[in-house]
Amino acid sequence: MKRHPALIPLSHEHHHTLALCTRILRHPETDHSADINEHYIDLEKHFVHEETMFAPLWEKLGRDDLRGRFEAEHAELREMHVSPAYTNPAWNVKFATLLRDHARFEERELFPAVETLLPPAE
Repeated sequence: MKRHPALIPLSHEHHHTLALCTRILRHPETDHSADINEHYIDLEKHFVHEETMFAPLWEKLGRDDLRGRFEAEHAELREMHVSPAYTNPAWNVKFATLLRDHARFEERELFPAVETLLPPAE
């Protein structure tokens, strides 16, 4: 299925996020602080963009399960970035796994549900 044009930039950003997660998970014992912090600048913008785009759609969507997971994972990722443990392999695995699974959740579950509510592509 083709992605709605309004979601394509977000999907491209997910691709970059998944690449970061792969790098972290390959070597969780490595300090990935530079890579994570560089990526997080764009990731925070990405979160805000999604939250702004989806805010008016939640009620129409009627999927509290999707909204709850979306909001909880954004909050957890933000909290992890506020209190990082870049030299802790367990923290690196948790951060990368959560971020990877979140991007996949959006692509596989949330975006297909939300696309039905977006205005037709021009």
